[in-house]
Amino acid sequence: MTSKKKTCSTGSMFTYSLGECANSLVMNGIFGFAMLFYTKSLGLNPSWAGFAMSLSVFWEAITEPVMGHISDNTRSRWGRRHPPGFCRGSQMAIFWYLVTMNLLLRTGLTMFFIPYMALGFEMCTDYEGRSRLQGIRQILNMAANFAGPAMAWVLFFGGEGNHQATTVEANYHHMGATFATATGIFVLLVVFLTFQWREDTRNAPIASEHGWFQHFFLEMKQILSDRNPRWVFVFIFVVCCGMVIVGSLQMFVYDDFMKFPAWQKSAAHGGTMIGMALGAALSVGLSQRFDKKGAVLLGGLVSIACNVMLGLLFLTGWVKPDQTMVIGGTTVPIAFLLFVLFHATYWLGNGIMLPVSTAMMADVSEVRRIETGEVRDGGYSSVFSLAMRMAISFSMIVSGWCLSGIGYQVPAPDAGQTPSAIWNLGMITFIVGALICLISLLAIRRYPITRLVLEKMRATKAPE
Repeated sequence: MTSKKKTCSTGSMFTYSLGECANSLVMNGIFGFAMLFYTKSLGLNPSWAGFAMSLSVFWEAITEPVMGHISDNTRSRWGRRHPPGFCRGSQMAIFWYLVTMNLLLRTGLTMFFIPYMALGFEMCTDYEGRSRLQGIRQILNMAANFAGPAMAWVLFFGGEGNHQATTVEANYHHMGATFATATGIFVLLVVFLTFQWREDTRNAPIASEHGWFQHFFLEMKQILSDRNPRWVFVFIFVVCCGMVIVGSLQMFVYDDFMKFPAWQKSAAHGGTMIGMALGAALSVGLSQRFDKKGAVLLGGLVSIACNVMLGLLFLTGWVKPDQTMVIGGTTVPIAFLLFVLFHATYWLGNGIMLPVSTAMMADVSEVRRIETGEVRDGGYSSVFSLAMRMAISFSMIVSGWCLSGIGYQVPAPDAGQTPSAIWNLGMITFIVGALICLISLLAIRRYPITRLVLEKMRATKAPE
């Protein structure tokens, strides 16, 4: 089997990455505001809200491997990736309504995202190009996240009495309609602009003589028993648990712990997107200098250090949430600036880790192709995404439990949340998030594929 390297231009990387804008608006919009909407606007108990969100993500997780198998085995003149992925895009009563709507949304997202992710694996197969492609994809994810969820605080939740704006249901409706329109536009753009990368698979050989279901489960068994991606799966599950818990609770930190007005919420939230985008940009050079595993380890250490610093500054009382400093006759919101600096840099570390770990999965898929001749980009990308979605599903439940466990009251009393609930909210967000990230780094240290390993495999399998 010959493994032929294939790369693509920076322009093609950007047009492909437009699809990530659609994914970003859906995923980050939900992660950023769904828990606020369910609890503060609809009055749902935090535990039930977390469970409702968790069920929908769990559904997405179990359907993604099926979509990956379908994508890998599609035979059409438009290739494997475009046809299946781009053409479809009382409290208990409220709970089941939210579950149903989320299931429909997650099903559509799965049908788009898995073939889209596998297409990126196929477009660019050189070692460094993969990191660059995933870095650009992450940058556009954060650009859409900044223009959408970050600015939503000002555009949709900036009314009078900023703390009450998140309780108005109509604000969420306006935001949802705007994001839905933008998502549809980005899906159409990526379909049109990536169509040149399609491959006619009508005459491709059938991958297996087994029946569809038997072949699907056999493929999943082979992927899960493959030693090469095993620790990447563990890493992405654990690190995503930490990121989702922090990402879900940080909105409550803005609202209740730091008590930011609307413009400061947008600045703090927007800083996380800028941090992740910068991390994604840095990830390309870092993976070249330290290889991919080294880049992931460095990104994780940055995230841990910054969350620990936030804990030291604010949980100890060294810096009060509303603390200011007069410099040259000007009042400077020093607490706000310190929070944004370390909070954004925490997400910078995550911005390094995510695209590089995705590129690792593309390398693993190539190793499978070199060894067996089988195209399993959809399968590996779907199991990678499965690990992420399972982490998200689990963490949504944990986030709800955390809010209930610390005594977070819904609806909030007139006097606001209790001091102990607010302190515990900060402790979980800053310190527990850092500990979970540390555990993830212990897993990724065991990842076996390096640049030299892959180059040797390519050379061994190359025709003489």
